[in-house]
This record gives sequence, structure tokens and C-alpha cells, in this order.
Amino acid sequence: MVSHERPSRVPRLLASGRAPSGGACRRGHVGLVSHFAHGKSRRPRNRCWCRGNAWTVGGATLTAEPYWSWSAARIARAVASRQVRCREVTESCLARLDEVNGDLVAVVDVDAAGALAAADRADEKVDRGEPLGVLHGVPVTTQVNVDQHGCATTNGVRAFKHRLALNDNPVVGSLREAGAIILGRTNTSSSSWRWFTDNELYGRTLNPLNSEITAGGSSGGAAAAVSAGIVPVAQGSGSVGSIRYPAFACGVLGLRPTQGRIPCFDATEPTDSPPFSQLMSVQGALTRTVEDMRLALQAMAKPSDLDPWSVPVPLELAPTAPCRVAMVRSVPWAAVDVSVSSEVDAAARLLAADGYELVEVLPPSFEQVMEVFRAKAWEARNRLLHQVGELGDRSVRDVAEAMTSLAAGMDGDRYLELFARRTTILREWSAFLDDYPLILLPVSWRRPFPADHDQRGPDMVRELVDALEPSIAASICGLPALAVPTSIGPAGPGGVQLVAGRFREDRCLSTAEVLLRDDPAHALRRDPPALMS
Repeated sequence: MVSHERPSRVPRLLASGRAPSGGACRRGHVGLVSHFAHGKSRRPRNRCWCRGNAWTVGGATLTAEPYWSWSAARIARAVASRQVRCREVTESCLARLDEVNGDLVAVVDVDAAGALAAADRADEKVDRGEPLGVLHGVPVTTQVNVDQHGCATTNGVRAFKHRLALNDNPVVGSLREAGAIILGRTNTSSSSWRWFTDNELYGRTLNPLNSEITAGGSSGGAAAAVSAGIVPVAQGSGSVGSIRYPAFACGVLGLRPTQGRIPCFDATEPTDSPPFSQLMSVQGALTRTVEDMRLALQAMAKPSDLDPWSVPVPLELAPTAPCRVAMVRSVPWAAVDVSVSSEVDAAARLLAADGYELVEVLPPSFEQVMEVFRAKAWEARNRLLHQVGELGDRSVRDVAEAMTSLAAGMDGDRYLELFARRTTILREWSAFLDDYPLILLPVSWRRPFPADHDQRGPDMVRELVDALEPSIAASICGLPALAVPTSIGPAGPGGVQLVAGRFREDRCLSTAEVLLRDDPAHALRRDPPALMS
């Protein structure tokens, strides 16, 4: 029986995934979690594996949501108000990781001891009454392609497994300063240059919603970790859709911020990136709720002198009331899945009902985006070919061949012409966004592709690149873009993308709140996909 002297302990035990002393789970199992073997996929001792959180105590059935299913905002509020301890939340998320990660391969470098030690320090800070960061006590993950003190920045490449970082990338340091608890590091595609998260060092990350389709890449590990409930916030990185496409594939939110919003610098890299990579690469986040995305952005958007592109722009600018929205559901030159256009239509109806004015119109020079992308491909091909030839990584072979094909006929003069054309397109889009402050369009013209689709030859890679034109467009211009999950079906999740003017992430987020509002008249779906067992 539960002691009548400490009744408040019961819901906390339930939320942490533990049975109260003397209690039995709904399938009759009795036990109290006392130890977890973190970092490996094996059954923890004394753990009830019915995956339920209903327990029978003294003849009564008690239920509670486990801490791992809580949003970051809910965790931060509960920690700040001393309703829950950081260690309890961290233990719950580590238990969830131990339960699902062996199959998913989402988190490939687990630091359970370090996370629990950080949680204890976070609890001590609460006890002392010190000011707390916006993510204080919230479990998060970082990627293996950013520097984290004492960890190998492998970028999914076997040859780099001993490349230890001596300092934190600014984005990692910002997460620590915000009070986040880093559980571990997530998988990425080899050299972060595939839209499928698989490599010869760690293996393939599975999609928690449908193992037959890609989890996306390069931030597929991050998306899978959030979707599966391992953490509520994951740091991700992107250049040509590497945050939004995994978010789209795994049914979560994925924010590509404006270039310069979140600083980045990896001292383990021998040289800085070439021009297009500098202008297109960003650090971002993946979450299950808009409120969590706001907190993640607030935590990560701290200027740093280590990144010359870093700009200290306020997170909230002009009011974000309903506005005119340019709606792009298809283009005449690309194959577009009917279900993809239907998701855009459904989102448009929700926005119209909330006072937004939807106009079906293409942004200027949209058809020239892929031509400019050829310059990016020209930059990338040499590095990819080196990786295949010198580092022995065959997983990017077809990608390298496809980039070589895309860059056919490219030379230095043409590269400079396209670099200048990129500025022209950005100027045109900036003027367009004055008239239409928001663009609603797909993340991809196609539903998420089958796993390993890009390993079937360069033609399949080219098909994927063409499908990702809507994401590549925002990347070329360095604009903020948010992938928003809108449905989950037998073929996988569906979603849309919101693109706004430079540094107007706030507009993307406020509009996403309309799409995900928990109201029967507005909600596209109300059950978080991340909580599927």
C-alpha cells in the first residue's frame, strides 16, 4: 500500500516511470525501478516492460504521463517551481533512451553519468535559489558534427572517430548556459551530406514512425530522438534541408533560422567552409511543440565572436498578426505528390479561418533556384570525392557522383556568376516578402522517400534533390524556415513549410501555433507523434 504520509510521492514515481512501493502495473507486474543500464540496448533491472504508466495500488488504478513525454516548457516550469527534480527527469529520459534507442540508433554517444552529474548540479542551483536558464533541467541532445568538449566530432566518418574537441561549439555552450542537460550526441549522415542518416561508423538511424522510410538527414538522429520521446529538444544543423527534411520525415517541428541568428564554430575543422556553405549552413533545433521551439531558439541565439556572421538581432520584432501569405502548392516543372499538395491546402484553410489572406503565387525567380544550387554542388563534389577516395566512405559514393553530374560544365567564371545571382534572388525575395510576409509551401514535393533511396544510383539522388527544391530555395537565400508536422498516415507523416523574411523566425512560429492549435476547429492533429510506442 502507498503510505498515507507521503501521497505526493506517487505521481512523481509514476511520471518517472517507476511503480510505487507495493504497487503493480496494469498487467500485474510488481517492481520498483532501481537501476538502469544506460547507453546500451538491454533490459534494465526491475523494469516493467508493459510500456504502460498505469499502476494498481491498494486496489486503485493510478496514471501519469512519464517525464520523458513532457514538453521542455513543462519540465522547465516544474523544475523552477520545485515540483520535480532535474535528476528525476533525466533518469526518465535515460530510461526512455535505453528502451528505444537500441533499435533506432538515434543517439550514438550516450553520456549517462555526465548527464546525471549535470542534473545534480542543476538541482543544487535550484536549491540555492539562483537564477535559472530557459532550459534549466531540460534533457537535450547535440549532434556528432559539432564540437563538444571531450567528445569526438566524427561527423559520421569513421576516420574521425578520434578527433576530440577541446572546446564547445558556441551552440553547445549556449545550451549549457541555458541549463540544458546533454544526454548524448545524435547520429548524422556521413559528412552530413546525405538526406538519409546512415554511415559506416554508427549505422542507420530508423524513423520511429515508419522504419521503411528515411528518418531524413543529416539531422536524422536528432529528429528520431525527439519523435521517439528521448528528449524534447535536439540541436540540429542544416545547409540544404538537413533540419527540415528530417523533421518532416519524423513528424516533428524543425527550425532553420536565418543565417547568422545562431553562431557556429568548430575548431576541429582544419579550414573554414567555402562561400556557399558559409551562407547556407545554420544551427537549429527540432522539437515537438512551438513553445519548446521558442525556448530552444532563445537559448541558442547568443551572439559569439567566434562566428563573424553572428548577428545580435532581437527574437521578437514587429507584431506577427495574420498577414498575406503566398501559397505554393505545386510548380509546373516538378513532379508533386497529390498528398503533399493536399497538406498545403489543409494548412491554407486553417490559416484563412484565422484571418490570414492566402494568395496562390510563386516567389520571383523560383525556377532559377536549382541552377544556383549547382554552384553549391560544385563546391561540395571535391570534398565528397575526397571522402570516397581517401577516407574510404562508400555511403556517399552515389551522392558524390550526383553532385558531379549536377555541377557538369561548371567552372570558376560560372560559379561567380551564380554566386552573384544568389544575391539578386535574395533581393527579389526580400521585396516579395514585404508584400507577402509569409510563404506556405511543402518541405519536399514528394512524401519521405524509402530508406536508402539514394543508394540506388545517381539518378535517384537527383530525384531526391529535385524533390527538395522547396527547402533548397530557403537555404539558398539564407531565410528562416520552419517545418511543421500536419498529419500522420500509413505512408508516413505529412507536413508543410513556413518561410519568412530575414530574422522573422517569430512570424513562422506564431503561424505554426495556429496550425497546431489544440482546438477541434483548427487542429490538424492533436496527438504528438513522438509518443508512439
